[in-house]
Amino acid sequence: MSKKLILAANDFGLFEAIDKGIIRACKEGILKNVAIINTSKKSKFLKALKKTKTELGIQLNATKGKPILQSGINSLIDNKGDFLRSGRELMLNAKTKELEKEFYAQLKKAKESFVPKWICCSDEMENNPKIFEIALDIARLEKIPIRTFFPWQKDAAKARSVNTPDNLSEDFYDEPSITLPGFLKILKNLKNGITDMPCRPGSINKKVIEGCQYSWQREIELSTLINEKLKMFFKEDSSIKLIKFSEIKNHE
Repeated sequence: MSKKLILAANDFGLFEAIDKGIIRACKEGILKNVAIINTSKKSKFLKALKKTKTELGIQLNATKGKPILQSGINSLIDNKGDFLRSGRELMLNAKTKELEKEFYAQLKKAKESFVPKWICCSDEMENNPKIFEIALDIARLEKIPIRTFFPWQKDAAKARSVNTPDNLSEDFYDEPSITLPGFLKILKNLKNGITDMPCRPGSINKKVIEGCQYSWQREIELSTLINEKLKMFFKEDSSIKLIKFSEIKNHE
């Protein structure tokens, strides 16, 4: 079986510095998939991202920034109107119907600007069964692939004829894995089949450092993804093919 890699960036739309770094990773590097996070404000760099012809996905969000909806989702927000900050808070407080309302509002907003080709969630919220079920329903409705972490999620996607990668690798995270030598080591041990590998490249500034637990590492990821030696690796090593989410064909 051949090895195929879906390298997919998260968090576009969260901060301008991150957006700029992601665009650079698309233009100068090997990045082919980017997830757009929906918050109450639209990124002014989305037009530039679309010009890179990168495949865009929707990143459902209930832990970062402010929601799309202004009312009817009290279980998702704090007293300032911001999303609850952690997945644990979300699990304890969120009402399924309110999550569903907000996520479909995020889908509607996304479709006003681009055509989502795949779907994932912020902060691995897919690990929450009620959140995953909503995301899976959206994937089935839109006929797009979904990111999955566990066998039960892959089984659920298969049962609904929703495409998903064979494997999920979280190895490209933090040092030393996000350095060039670290990433090349990961690639040499890549599993057969289609592997979905999230990444978080970006530039940083004060807002990113204050607003993201994962901050300075983003610039290291960016420098790795645009490294000429990495691009040469994929040119010379035909055993691994970089693909987009839409190229998954589990179901016809």
